[in-house]
Amino acid sequence: MNKLNIDASVTDRLLVIAPLTKTGSVLDMGVVDSRRGKRGTGKRLETKKATSLFKLICDQNPNTLGVDIDAEGIEILRSNGFNTRHEDVMSMDLGQTFDTIVAGELIEHLPNPGTFLKNMSRHLNPDGTLVITTPNPFYSKQSWKIWRHDQPSVHEEHVCWFDPITLKTLCEMSGLRVDKIYWVQKKQGFLKTLPARFRGYFSHSFIVLAKRAGIGGRD
Repeated sequence: MNKLNIDASVTDRLLVIAPLTKTGSVLDMGVVDSRRGKRGTGKRLETKKATSLFKLICDQNPNTLGVDIDAEGIEILRSNGFNTRHEDVMSMDLGQTFDTIVAGELIEHLPNPGTFLKNMSRHLNPDGTLVITTPNPFYSKQSWKIWRHDQPSVHEEHVCWFDPITLKTLCEMSGLRVDKIYWVQKKQGFLKTLPARFRGYFSHSFIVLAKRAGIGGRD
């Protein structure tokens, strides 16, 4: 079995994303942050705002286009001055291509990620870059949660897991070629991050940079 080539480990996904979104045409997907909470009478209220990632990208590149399937949330963001469109990332046809497309913690929510990746390939410029960030199923804290609760911690809206090997394979099956891969391990307590210091596969999440197959990138 060939060893997977991981380019580096970073403490923040923005260290990889920011240089790619600073200039050029940028598309960010899944830009509505919906939060549910209780107030006063105990009734559950939902607030909708831009994700922190979308706001940071727009701060450096105000022309960034944000899309989300949440129509109400998109209208709220638009009223706050963001450039947004109500679209389904699985089937949308924006009629344009982009230098950088960002899918931050999105692919694990999608029922057909292969269809999504094929659509992203169609929306990339010839030398454009697709940025995918997603949780790592082998994160070291998951082992503790399995021991303690007899199962890993899974977000209620997640429908699939990926690791760098399986995501690389799916990209290649979907008209994309993986150019770089980074582990993401946030700065936390020494004991919490100790396993990831020795084995990257225990990191919190990872980033894949992909290009259209046969164009740009490295061999």
